[in-house]
Amino acid sequence: MTLRAERGFTIVELLVAVVIFSVGLLALAGTSSVILTSLTSTQSRTIAANVAESRFEQIRATACLSRAAGSATTRGITESWTLDRLVRADDVTVAVTFLSNHQARTERFRSFLPC
Repeated sequence: MTLRAERGFTIVELLVAVVIFSVGLLALAGTSSVILTSLTSTQSRTIAANVAESRFEQIRATACLSRAAGSATTRGITESWTLDRLVRADDVTVAVTFLSNHQARTERFRSFLPC
């Protein structure tokens, strides 16, 4: 019986398979890091949108002549809002500043609130 007739894998084939498997695992690890960063950023932007929506509701509940610009800070999230009075509505812009991936980020939201 010759060596060629024996069944099995050579050491080179096993090393190639291990390298391919390792590259695949490293790719998965890198992708999971990017996905986690993206999810964190999306969560921060969702919170900022909720803060702005809450501010729009508070301004909408205020009488038209009592509405005024201002700013507030709650739990590390800073919001500032401006009002431009128009004929039939107020043009309201809310800027929300928050930390996203250890960097300050500002999102602006705009709405027209009827008077």
